[in-house]
Amino acid sequence: MNRSKMNFRLFLTMVLLWSGTVAAYAYNGIVSAKPYEDGFVMASESGIIYWTDIRGNVTDSVKAGYPIAGIDVRDGKILAVSPESEVFEVDRGGKVRRFCGKQTSGGSRAVGIACLKETAFILFDNGVILSTEDNCKNFTFLDFNGIYQLYYFYNTFTDICASDYSIFIAGTDENNTPTVFTSASGKIWSPRSLSYKEGRENLVLKQKPLSLAYDERKDSFVMGCEDGYIFHMPGCTHCNSADVKEGGDIRAIAYNNGIPLYIQR
Repeated sequence: MNRSKMNFRLFLTMVLLWSGTVAAYAYNGIVSAKPYEDGFVMASESGIIYWTDIRGNVTDSVKAGYPIAGIDVRDGKILAVSPESEVFEVDRGGKVRRFCGKQTSGGSRAVGIACLKETAFILFDNGVILSTEDNCKNFTFLDFNGIYQLYYFYNTFTDICASDYSIFIAGTDENNTPTVFTSASGKIWSPRSLSYKEGRENLVLKQKPLSLAYDERKDSFVMGCEDGYIFHMPGCTHCNSADVKEGGDIRAIAYNNGIPLYIQR
């Protein structure tokens, strides 16, 4: 294990807001972040996993030894998926165990992983969603673009996120329009409205989704987008809202007890 604190150069700034401490990081290859115990865990595309405290100070790091497209946390351990869809389990002690082998080919790449109770979902950029309920012994295959080709435009996806009762996937369609779909179990998917109000003006999100998070305190899914846009999607579909953070695209985002961490580029 590599412990890095004062000499860790990724940390950029911390700002105290009414909602709590926000840790904002420069990009530096970070592609995914999740809440972890009383802090956060985040992963770089080069295969390094970092643990932080609630203020964003890095306390531990582990070299997983392979590229990472996304992570999720289950039973205190990190499930990390590579762009080639291999899944590894990583614990804070530095142990790395192969969880799933490669499952698809043909040019598509995995963009994220999410756990809904005991089921792990792997999302690919071409809309393929693989799910396993028995730790990779068996997989269920769902081709989103194939199933919904008569209902929606072709979508290219960028991230996936789950709460205890639902899953969100985000991306853009063939017209480069942002899209979000949600499901209770990963079998039937419905579009999520991306309209919101700014004062008296009715708007629709135009910025490309890059990352997804779940804010448990507000029971809201949150999407990090291009141009610093953060888009909030609570249970009320008419209550969407957006705010903008200076510093560039929101490449990864996470919430722990209402406190956000976001990684910008």
